Amino acid sequence: MKSDHTQPSTQPDIPFLIDAPKSLEEFCALVENCSNADKIMVINRIRASNAIKLAAENRKKMQVFYGVLLQYFAVSANKKPLNFELLNLLVMPLMEMSVEIPYFAAICARQRILRTRTQLCEDIKNPENGCWPSLKTLFLLKLWSMIFPCSDFRHVVMTPAILLMCEYLMRCPVMSGRDIAIGSFLCSMVLSVSRQSRKFCPEVIAFLRTLLVASTDSKPTSYQESEFHHLMEFKALTPLLCIRDCVNNINPLNFLMIMELPDDSSFFSSDNFRASVLMTVIETLRGFVDIYGGLNSFPELFLPLARLLLDLAQQENMPAALQEKFKDAAEVIKKKVDEHHMVRRPLQMHKKNPVPIKLLNPKFEENFVKGRDYDPDRERAEARKLKKLIKREAKGAARELRKDNYFLSQVKEKEKAMLAEEKAEKFGKAKAFLQEQEHAFKSGQLGRGRKRRK
Repeated sequence: MKSDHTQPSTQPDIPFLIDAPKSLEEFCALVENCSNADKIMVINRIRASNAIKLAAENRKKMQVFYGVLLQYFAVSANKKPLNFELLNLLVMPLMEMSVEIPYFAAICARQRILRTRTQLCEDIKNPENGCWPSLKTLFLLKLWSMIFPCSDFRHVVMTPAILLMCEYLMRCPVMSGRDIAIGSFLCSMVLSVSRQSRKFCPEVIAFLRTLLVASTDSKPTSYQESEFHHLMEFKALTPLLCIRDCVNNINPLNFLMIMELPDDSSFFSSDNFRASVLMTVIETLRGFVDIYGGLNSFPELFLPLARLLLDLAQQENMPAALQEKFKDAAEVIKKKVDEHHMVRRPLQMHKKNPVPIKLLNPKFEENFVKGRDYDPDRERAEARKLKKLIKREAKGAARELRKDNYFLSQVKEKEKAMLAEEKAEKFGKAKAFLQEQEHAFKSGQLGRGRKRRK
């Protein structure tokens, strides 16, 4: 990706300062006839010219441009042929802009998820027309799982996104090989999200088990009676993933190539496709075994899957690589189940003698005397008597202390009054003396009228 950013531009007339486009049409006209590297260069120059740090009003512009860029990403994901390189290059600008305007990015993602869920509810009414998510929806879900944190217990974007993916797996009927591929891709996406949050998604386990059941020649009675068998609905009369002939090489599942094929393609009925899907299913299932290994209900969830995997490993025409994968996964499940069974303890009654119910019948004394203690327990009666005596003595001591404090306060007030009176008397004498001296000075008695010596 770094090499794409450093490539020289093939369009020499790309300006350095570009105003943020306000609509998808403006942006498409701006990047028309540009290579993938030039489109990313245009996006980077728009972001640099209208950066939020340069001016406060640029925040509104970048919010509008973020919506335009997200819409351009969705439109590009629906185009045929698919420009996968461009989608990869658009991820980084969208992630960086989501960090700059996280609240607006969360609003955009949440509104799109709500609209997608509404569309699913409408499409599910006519399942024959196909209600599985399109490539655009899958890429948007993958993008949001990269932008927003997946480890939060509850998140405004990822929580409804996970619920939407699980609802696709539970409600959409499987009618073709394309549906199986889309469901497998959704399971892998839920696995990548669940690795961080450790959230339990029963819809994924049910869908994976349904795919494994679809690869058997005949469904045993135990599977038919199981609740998992009826959680998903297969419209095809024959098992879609049952391998009929020997498969020498198992190639990885090319999801983008599968999405471009028509529904009636012969590739979906080939054993190579079935083997690739089963390889993807068992690897995804192994990931969920590692994640949910600490659940208390692990034996009830995965022990039926272990039996099914062992049956599939013994099936005719099953490739050796898949047989080994099935046996390894079954052994891991069996080992974890044994560990859980070793820790479990059966329920037991508490080993405690029954306690009789305390009777609170009232007692009456015929010759009742007030103040007398009728308790038959003498020690308890003496203790109560001593407590009463201590309480009475404490009250008496407190009363005496209050009297002493009152007497001391009276004495202190008298002393203060005497000191104040004595001080006032001294002050009056000093003031009278000073007044007398001042009068004598003014009247000439202190030598004011004497003549000067010659």
